[in-house]
Amino acid sequence: MSLPDTVPIIRAADLLQRRKNGEQFALIDVRELAQWQEETLPGAVHLNVYDYFIPDSNEAGINSMANAFYRAWQRLGISDSVMPVFFEQQVGMRSPRGAWFAQFAGLTPSLILDGGLDAWKLAGGELAPGSGDHAEISASQPDSTLPAQRIQRSLSATRAEVLTAETSGAQIIDARRPSEFSGEFAHPCCHRAGRIPGAVLLFWEDVVVNGAFLAGDEIRRRAEQAGIMADRRLIIYCHRGARAATVYAALQLAGYDQLAIYVGSWHEWAEQQTLPLLTGG
Repeated sequence: MSLPDTVPIIRAADLLQRRKNGEQFALIDVRELAQWQEETLPGAVHLNVYDYFIPDSNEAGINSMANAFYRAWQRLGISDSVMPVFFEQQVGMRSPRGAWFAQFAGLTPSLILDGGLDAWKLAGGELAPGSGDHAEISASQPDSTLPAQRIQRSLSATRAEVLTAETSGAQIIDARRPSEFSGEFAHPCCHRAGRIPGAVLLFWEDVVVNGAFLAGDEIRRRAEQAGIMADRRLIIYCHRGARAATVYAALQLAGYDQLAIYVGSWHEWAEQQTLPLLTGG
């Protein structure tokens, strides 16, 4: 079955064929640097999208995040006329986060390699050691500012927006594991456990199987079963924003279009002692 043009993924066989036909893509490996250096898709650059997180999800923090991504992107020297394809070993939380960053920064529409490098190998794609350009999203890089009009602000949500989600009509989605949702487990960096009141659970591992996204209609069935409503703005969070990007991409694939990521996520929420939380099932 062919995929609609609006979905954020590309299959390995399609990427191979389109490259053979002369189409140009910017291949972006978002795994660990040493993995890229050992073997990757021929010509792929490396970008660390995983280790950066936003310490304060106010308007200034969100602008800083956009600029941090833009500085790293500029270091890679990718033309705006070339379609970026983000990939990791299999679809996890890194390649969707890279694609979300690119969308958020208003760059060329980007794709996620469904099944990742493993699917590329299975499809007969060659591998080569990674060399050349690599970059890391970091707040400490030299100044370079993304034009404000390019930032797709609606794709992110501040702490204040999450607090007013109920009155604004937005719905909150928790992409973490069930034990985090219930408060049974908390990461060591988080001084409180639980979930944001009103959140529904769509565990990120429930939208992928064998390292690739489920079919869009199956993702939609699971989303509806979780109580997710297509006519509302959907604000997704996790621990620091990476797993939320996987659910974000999956819901795109399922046809949802009012999507945002709460970029502070639980890492921020848990440290704000005045913010409400819930525990239990």
